Amino acid sequence: MKFKYTDYHVHTKWSSDIQENGPVFDDYIKIAEAEEINICFLEHYELYSIERDKSNPFYNDKIDDYLEEFDDLKGTYKFILSGLELEYYRDREIELLEFMDDYEKEIDFIGGTLHEWIYHYPITSRAKLLQLLEKVQMRQLIDDYFEISRMMIESKIFKNICHIDTIYRYINEHDIKPLEDCDISDERVLNLGRLCIKNKINIEYNLSGLRFPINRPFPSKEIAKKLKKERARFFVGSDSHSVENFQENISKVKNAYKFLGITY
Repeated sequence: MKFKYTDYHVHTKWSSDIQENGPVFDDYIKIAEAEEINICFLEHYELYSIERDKSNPFYNDKIDDYLEEFDDLKGTYKFILSGLELEYYRDREIELLEFMDDYEKEIDFIGGTLHEWIYHYPITSRAKLLQLLEKVQMRQLIDDYFEISRMMIESKIFKNICHIDTIYRYINEHDIKPLEDCDISDERVLNLGRLCIKNKINIEYNLSGLRFPINRPFPSKEIAKKLKKERARFFVGSDSHSVENFQENISKVKNAYKFLGITY
């Protein structure tokens, strides 16, 4: 890569939660070049949505179109990476492994992620989360998140895992307050991080929480410090969904590298 720092988590309209008139590669590239930061386009890739939702950018095997569009730019810009934020489904591990076999060498960076385990109810959407909480007790929802995250890590499908405690984006003391019977202890997040260490998986230090009422990265600075002492390996992502997000986070990304003592 050309520059010292890399933002490993940026989204364009190739991601399903961004509107058709959303940002494209070139919108970010101009800023990244001026600010001297490498950029990885980590687009959402969700098997169920891709199969069922015709509005999904990757519907009907469009992944080759994505790679072709990206390759045209990569010949000119040496500071960009192709990437996917690949949704984990416990009932589709074989297909995910087959996907990795087919595309891992063609894509620069793939991060495993957990947004939903009940289709169409991503916990990273406040509205969908509230709907889900009408069907599932909060305690059960949090427990399920940590259990399925454990399964994702132990599957060893992924070399990189994104935002290991994103369940707390909205369930926190500043937003949807956790109930007394919920286990929201740091130990649960630390255990996921330690499982990543054991399986030699890189952990994302995701800055998106700073844009939400929780106002902290995923995981928190305190947990990241403890995991770093235990020799965790981190990568840094702004999780930007707009050019404005990206530009506002460039200095924070660079500071995160210094905080974590990451050198490349």
